[in-house]
Amino acid sequence: MIYLLIILSLSFTMTLQQAYDEASSLYDYDKYIILESDSIYYGGLGLYEGNIFIDCKGAVIDLQSQGGIWAYGDENYPCNLDIQYCSIINGAYYGLSFGGSSTGNVKNCNLINNDMGIKLYDYSEINISNTNFINNITYGVGIYTEHPICNISHCNSWGNGEYDFMENCPG
Repeated sequence: MIYLLIILSLSFTMTLQQAYDEASSLYDYDKYIILESDSIYYGGLGLYEGNIFIDCKGAVIDLQSQGGIWAYGDENYPCNLDIQYCSIINGAYYGLSFGGSSTGNVKNCNLINNDMGIKLYDYSEINISNTNFINNITYGVGIYTEHPICNISHCNSWGNGEYDFMENCPG
């Protein structure tokens, strides 16, 4: 019976990129991604335009010591990422990154064992609520430069290497 469960769980593995590619639009979102709860998705995702929603429903995104999930927007190609109920783990550089003029909301997530849980730079603007930053190597949240706007509420942070939250980080 255990072997059957292992074989079934392996057959349902998918990369986050595949889930993105298969997603369709819904409501005001260009991509509305709903992941299977209690599943593991592998790899990161680069977003450079559009309005994207990811509902992990408790799924894990294992970045496998590679790049994370990034959103980068500008005036010609705006980018918004709203993400909820995800555990994002093992990112070599970050779990989530927002740059350019990207926007987003991070709700009810866990960012665990990444270099940085969330990295913000340029003129990005995000809201983070009910999110845990646990055992990230450098920072839970790292804000680079003076321009990003980050609103944080009802979050927990522990075991992060240098600091839990850092503004105007070097790098």
